Amino acid sequence: MGTGALRRAADRGEIVRLRRGAYVGAERWRATTPTERHRLLVVAAHRDQPDAVFSHASAAALWGLTLIGPWPASVEIAVGAAPGGRSRPGVTRRSCSGHLDVVEVDGVRRSSVSRTVVDLARSVPFVSGLAAADHALRRRLTTVEELRSTVESLGPARGVRAARRVLEHTSGLAESPGESLSRGRMIELRLPSPVLQHRLGDRDGAIGRVDFWWPELRLVGEFDGRLKYQVDGIADERRVEDRLWAEKLREDRLRAGGARVVRWTWDVALDRDRFGAALARHGLHPALQR
Repeated sequence: MGTGALRRAADRGEIVRLRRGAYVGAERWRATTPTERHRLLVVAAHRDQPDAVFSHASAAALWGLTLIGPWPASVEIAVGAAPGGRSRPGVTRRSCSGHLDVVEVDGVRRSSVSRTVVDLARSVPFVSGLAAADHALRRRLTTVEELRSTVESLGPARGVRAARRVLEHTSGLAESPGESLSRGRMIELRLPSPVLQHRLGDRDGAIGRVDFWWPELRLVGEFDGRLKYQVDGIADERRVEDRLWAEKLREDRLRAGGARVVRWTWDVALDRDRFGAALARHGLHPALQR
């Protein structure tokens, strides 16, 4: 398809332009997640700069890691990894202090998982860095020891203090980005630390694991992402109703056993003040921290 035909197809909304000479079908673009969209941008950039080393958010997309908040509109390349010294349209050059551990997968070079997580922790808000670290640990793509070694190798580089804070609190027990975001908010608000993925039961047997558990308050905290009620990404009405009913019965058993339950959604967790107020109504305050 010639340049003119591509332009007309883009004008009609049939395709989406990623960068010069790189397009993707509009239906595919609409069906992809934000992570997958950024990965497509990276693949398109790789065609123009095959020797580039992708870092920060772009490396995270290649590794399939989670970010909280919007993905950058430009791909991110480590300084010195490709010809030329200045950023160009659609490409942001990122300074990478110290030795950059580079991994090549399917011909695409990117920073290692541990370096990617640490670079994110140094440069993005705490909750987003925590979500990326949690996700990497959960998938066993790296270890706390590797993360610690990477942080220490950077010496006094900018953002190392923020990275150490993420490393102090990261946990592979978080099962979703929303749980990581929620825990990050608790840390920011200096709330009592919950037990993660705690199993509860009653006389009839096991009830199951809860996201967060504060035994002193007999309080269960549950992040309600709603997406977990979809089936293969599609909200099948009957099966969603079945899952919602199962959740209700589960919560009834928790309450019958003397536990209190507080739930919150994405919009609450993203707003730190709203999140803090919601938990305060259930007795969680900074003053209770040990």
